Amino acid sequence: MNKAKDIYSLLEPYNPWWVDKGWDRRDPLIKAFENSILEREPRLYYHIRRYITKLNAYGIITIRGPRRVGKTTLIKLLIRYLIKEKGIIPKSIFYVSLDYEGLRDIKLSDLLIAIARSSFYEKYVFLDEASMYSGWAQALKNMYDTGLIDAGRMKIVAAGSHSMDLAEATSKLRGRQGALAQLFNVSGNLIHVPLRFPEVVEAIRGEIDRLFSYYKLRRSKARFNLLVKLSSGRIPLIIQEIYDNYFQLLQTILEDYLIHGGYPRAINEYHRTNKISEDFYSDLAELLVKDSEKAGLHPENLKRLLEVLTEPKRLSSTLNFKKLEVIGVDEDARPKKKFGLRAYIEYLKTTWTFFFSYREQGKSESCTPNLQENVKNYVLDPFIYHALYSYLRNIPDPFNTSKELVDHTDFKGHLIESVVASHLLLSQQLFERVSSIDYTKVLMYRITPHNSLEKETDFVLCVKKRGRNYRFIIETKYRKTPSHVIPEEGKIVLTKDVLKIKNNIVYIPVSIFLLIF
Repeated sequence: MNKAKDIYSLLEPYNPWWVDKGWDRRDPLIKAFENSILEREPRLYYHIRRYITKLNAYGIITIRGPRRVGKTTLIKLLIRYLIKEKGIIPKSIFYVSLDYEGLRDIKLSDLLIAIARSSFYEKYVFLDEASMYSGWAQALKNMYDTGLIDAGRMKIVAAGSHSMDLAEATSKLRGRQGALAQLFNVSGNLIHVPLRFPEVVEAIRGEIDRLFSYYKLRRSKARFNLLVKLSSGRIPLIIQEIYDNYFQLLQTILEDYLIHGGYPRAINEYHRTNKISEDFYSDLAELLVKDSEKAGLHPENLKRLLEVLTEPKRLSSTLNFKKLEVIGVDEDARPKKKFGLRAYIEYLKTTWTFFFSYREQGKSESCTPNLQENVKNYVLDPFIYHALYSYLRNIPDPFNTSKELVDHTDFKGHLIESVVASHLLLSQQLFERVSSIDYTKVLMYRITPHNSLEKETDFVLCVKKRGRNYRFIIETKYRKTPSHVIPEEGKIVLTKDVLKIKNNIVYIPVSIFLLIF
């Protein structure tokens, strides 16, 4: 594969823009995007396109996110942007999906070398499903070490569906992601997850989208300032305006979000047909289980663990991993108590499925996790919870089952708490310059009890911004009349529908608080 014509011949079936100027009108993913009720590019699209065309900035950026969240659609939209709006020569854009059977016998290193030598132009290389190729990070490291990324004028985007290999990849690529990665506020390691609640609101409600634009609320600085004001016991004017004019609308959207979550297909089907296809539930769950085998895990063991984690009573509840009643199987399907549980937990974290929050060390104010104590179990998107719950229990009508679950007040409160957890986790990449999500920056903590019943706050969010450490205390009280709130400086209480200040603490509806993220 040393000749340019070989690489073009090999990849032409996957790169239709090389020969078809109207390829985007026929691309099924772009057509589905344009026909969707969302029809709005995710935030990550704008973040990438802002820097990717910078002249002489070569290197590697990575995109991590779960299956069916829209990573390939994101790539196709970026390719259309490069060709249609930036005038990039189509044959300088290479799309390579590393799970294609037609490329199974081709070494990635050989492929990249051939692309590097294919022309003198700047080259945009999109490696999709990188996680399915075990040696992708090593291949990229070798390209960088030999100088071929700069010499070949290559801008490489590697996207994958899980990040169990991210720690190894980050180690191999540290200092080797080039000038392109340094342009991004997350060192070139990006996360593409299901749509946040505010992204859904902006996409389906034009009036709120315009309000965000008017007040410049898409700027991270503006959103962070709102968070700081709330923690200081003040209600910003824009928050009051949103509450007075849009609260009921936002509440309805949040109730819907608890059913469809942030997966674009689920959102579109729900709002178009008031239902979500049964096959999408099973497809999403099956992919999560099936992909675990590629990560070196036993799918049956993962299913057994998921059955325990998806029990409604365990959602947003305390877990002791050492006493978790999961009995795995060995390679011969015989019961096995010790089966490497930690690896399965890590898989669920890195596929953006579950988050396990540690308690803050000490009484409070340390922002340090106590890794020895029990954790809290949060699911990171409502739809993946419903998909797993129904799949593991062979439920024939997952959509109506999800509605029945959410109709239970206690369960709804727990699911709301999980939604808050996911948004707080993602705030790190919104507010800080971090290379990856640090799961120990969102903690639960215990304060000195006021009586014999020890009290516990749901979340502590630790943020470092411009050299200063911030610590936000957040308590969820998803009920009409919040009670039993211990007064504490800096606390924000999330409610169902109350916006007020009491004892210098702001009480704010969850649906409005989530707009900050």
